[in-house]
Amino acid sequence: MNNKNELTILNIIKYGPILFILSLSIIISLTLYINYNSAFAEEKALIEKEFIQKNKNDIKNQVDLIYNFILEEQKTTEIKLKDNLRKRVYEAHSIAMNIYNENKHLGKEVVSKMIKDALRTIRFNNGRGYFFIYSFDYECILLPVAKQLEGTSFYNFTDGEGKYLTRNIIKTLEKENESFLKWWYHKPKDMKNQYEKIGFNKKFEPYNWYIGTGEYIEDFENDMKEDVLRHIQKQQFQKNDYIFIIDYNSTYLAHKNKALIGENALEIYDKKAYKIIEDIITIAKKEGSGFLSYEHIRPETSQFAKKTSYIRGLQNWQWALGVGFYEDDLNKKVEAQRKVLDKRFEDDLYRLLILSLSFTTILLILSIKISKYLETRFKQYQEQIKEHLEEITHQQNILAQQSKMAAIGTMIGNIAHQWRQPLSLISTAATGMKLKREIGDLSDKEFNDNLEYINQSTQYLSKTIDDFRNFFTSNKTKKEFSIDEAFENTFNLIKVQFKNHNIEVFKEIGNTEIYGIQTELVQVLINVLNNSRDELIKMPNNTRKLIFIKTFEKEQQLFIEITDNAGGIDKEVLEHVFEPYFTTKNQSQGTGIGLYMSQEIIVKHMHGTIEMYNASYNYDGEEYKGVKTIIKLNINK
Repeated sequence: MNNKNELTILNIIKYGPILFILSLSIIISLTLYINYNSAFAEEKALIEKEFIQKNKNDIKNQVDLIYNFILEEQKTTEIKLKDNLRKRVYEAHSIAMNIYNENKHLGKEVVSKMIKDALRTIRFNNGRGYFFIYSFDYECILLPVAKQLEGTSFYNFTDGEGKYLTRNIIKTLEKENESFLKWWYHKPKDMKNQYEKIGFNKKFEPYNWYIGTGEYIEDFENDMKEDVLRHIQKQQFQKNDYIFIIDYNSTYLAHKNKALIGENALEIYDKKAYKIIEDIITIAKKEGSGFLSYEHIRPETSQFAKKTSYIRGLQNWQWALGVGFYEDDLNKKVEAQRKVLDKRFEDDLYRLLILSLSFTTILLILSIKISKYLETRFKQYQEQIKEHLEEITHQQNILAQQSKMAAIGTMIGNIAHQWRQPLSLISTAATGMKLKREIGDLSDKEFNDNLEYINQSTQYLSKTIDDFRNFFTSNKTKKEFSIDEAFENTFNLIKVQFKNHNIEVFKEIGNTEIYGIQTELVQVLINVLNNSRDELIKMPNNTRKLIFIKTFEKEQQLFIEITDNAGGIDKEVLEHVFEPYFTTKNQSQGTGIGLYMSQEIIVKHMHGTIEMYNASYNYDGEEYKGVKTIIKLNINK
């Protein structure tokens, strides 16, 4: 770093923080003011919307509360009806038993008349309910609504569906002393239609009778509707909120103005109000629920005001439930809230100004101190950089030396593998000739053939030495070389170990010319292939061990792809394979610098890229998984 650059950096350190703090303070203050002002404006604009939404949620909850209450009541209709019938029959049975116990000495005929007279006039359920008595011989003992049928047989009596009612009742009572039964029958005032009815019967054992009563479910449900409406009419959520209920025939069933209850809304309102009622029923009937806004006369002012109501339909009772609110009330709340916001904005703006000035002053003092501190640290840093650069250079030399030593160790192993077979053959040929010469069985042809074989083996050993010497040459001159030549030199050095471990290598290698130091690329290829080899030899002996090598050109780049089928590498390991000293092997088997130096050579020396990732592929109909290494090199110089 020259003196001019250092002086520029020192000036930045001295004055930069101060200018930055002042600029930052002004920007922050303006930004906060603008954002605050915008936020308050938006908040004011949203108040009305939020209040409307809140009120909508409130009235929806109110309607849902009533709706759920009615559903719960509907669920218990049959339960309450059965309980009512049971209690009534128990009362009648108790009356009959008391009369019997006190008067049985008078005889069955007298006691029977006393029981019938006692029960005949009893009515309940708004006058609809009465008691009947039948014998287990199907004789009608008591039937208050048709006295003329008493004493007749009901053996063949059928209900509205053609079922033998008396027979079915007696059949159920043969197993139990009491039972419920449902049937269909017309009403006294409606002889055309059939209505579902529930009956409860209980044995009266002294005379082999059963006492019972029944009720039409629809009639009991209507009583429940009246009870529900009385309950709802008492509900009053807020001063101006009230519940209204209109049936699908436009009749008011519940309203704050009790004079409207029972009136048809279409007959008491004008055309405008008529349309509102139609809309309310349409929402309830077709949509099920929804909000409706409309102009409506406020009961307390008798003036038109905008109202929003939530409507929900109760389909099985054909009711439209609703609760609404007037926007006049909402506007008063909104205006009050806006005044609160204006006051808060003024207070917050004043506090923001004080805070901004205080914060700026503190930061300026701190920036001056920081500037002086940074100036001192910068000078110290200059010295540290010089020391660090020297240390990095030293470390790079050490790594390069370690990589070279690791390569030498690997190559020595390769030399041992490649020399073992030819040396063994030379020894065998020489020993065989000596033995045959001693026994006089060595022919001239065999002697010449063996000498020729020994000479060929010696030439192979000499060529092997040349290949290894070229790999370790100190010549670092860059020049053009073909990729197929680099791979040929690579396999000359390592092919024996791959063959000994039954590793199949499939090659699709072109003759692309690249520029660089061939021995460095060979070192990279050996490192990558040896890594695949080390993983493949861990696989079972009966498993195919495969390596696929492919090179191709694309967009002025040479792609080298090397893929194995060793199963891949764990994701956690794959992230660190190019780091120095990182290895998954035993310390005696790996140093952890091979792939690191390979990346250094490809990236820094050859200006390319190298990456490794797990890949799955299909070969010969089998699915394999392994590591794919991709090296990209520029083809142009």
